[in-house]
Amino acid sequence: MPSLSKISPADGSRLDIRFLNGDADRRKAFAVFRQALLGIGDFGRNSPETEARFLAEGNPLGGFEDDILRGVVNGYDSYITLPGGRRVRHLAVTHVGVSPDATRRGIARHLLVEQLRRARAEGYVVAGLRASDTGIYGRYGYGVASWSVQHELDLTRAELAVATPREGLRIVDAYESFPLFRQIADADPKPRAATLSRWDGWWAIQEYRAAHGTTPHHAVVFGPEGNELGYLRFHIEPSDNWFTSSRRTVIIDDLIAHDDEAWRALIGHLFAQDILHRAIFPSRPVDDPLPLLLNNPRTLEISGLRDESWIRPLDLEALLAARPFGGTRQVSIAVDDDVFPDNGGIWSLGPKGAARVGERPEARIAIAELAALIFGAHPASLLAASGRIQASSSEVAEELDRLFATSHRPHSGISF
Repeated sequence: MPSLSKISPADGSRLDIRFLNGDADRRKAFAVFRQALLGIGDFGRNSPETEARFLAEGNPLGGFEDDILRGVVNGYDSYITLPGGRRVRHLAVTHVGVSPDATRRGIARHLLVEQLRRARAEGYVVAGLRASDTGIYGRYGYGVASWSVQHELDLTRAELAVATPREGLRIVDAYESFPLFRQIADADPKPRAATLSRWDGWWAIQEYRAAHGTTPHHAVVFGPEGNELGYLRFHIEPSDNWFTSSRRTVIIDDLIAHDDEAWRALIGHLFAQDILHRAIFPSRPVDDPLPLLLNNPRTLEISGLRDESWIRPLDLEALLAARPFGGTRQVSIAVDDDVFPDNGGIWSLGPKGAARVGERPEARIAIAELAALIFGAHPASLLAASGRIQASSSEVAEELDRLFATSHRPHSGISF
């Protein structure tokens, strides 16, 4: 394993950062990550083939001291959707961990920075992750580019405000239909901003969870066979006695709908299950239309606002070129990027696109906050009110609102 770099951490010891390519090395890296996080089980004991499939597409880096693996970071190749519908190459960063006996020595920092540099050199436009600790990643230029909320629907009280389609719904085997689910997800014609393409290892974990879950899993698809337009996967919430329980609940694992009709039909399927009392959607967009589908919106409890996608722009020129802009004029923005200074400088953004300019900027923003703007997670005026954008006037902030406006809030809906 050739060393990528040799760095001296804070305590003076030498850290070698290396690619981990072999199956045995990938398993060792994943073991370090599991040890660091404590709460992730060793599913490789139950299903070595699932672990092998899960790890096969990863690109792990390891930090070694005297040939002892101390820390790891991994990444999976994927694509992410931008406002406007174009997709750019995205490195799905995961498995960030340091052995408990080697923490607070800068090992994770060196690994994360090296990973970003390698990803940029390999043509990734952005890197993205789900943060176990939200205090870590902003310093590396990651910003929150999408948020999610939890929905809990009281089916005993809720009524649909409009009739939903029932023709076209088809119950399928929740355990054997993953090739079909994958096909439907990949064919989504208009995904929201922040939607990720789902790599094989992600699907492997979904199959494993279904196969080894302690309660039954169920699934339904919508649309004619061979041209399905959506699916709903869910499982039963554990209960001491399902048959006598007054809170028979299902947990929604995945919901894909290519259009509004498919979405209404799949939601309506839950209302047709007379035995159910509640349905919990752990991750939905903050502007999900479900409250509008109900006669009584108070039968839907919305809670758990959470940061979802943390995005780190790597090739800012390519990212801006792939994203359409609105507004009434060009606005000059100074961008600060400590890790990749060539991303920085003054950019003119607006209806004519994006270009570097030499004029005086009307606003200044750090690269992490620019990710939130690009994906539409927050309007510029709110970022300006919080001091995360320095705008020369309220008019500039309002023009930036128009420039970055989106019809829907970003949402991915998956973890990794």
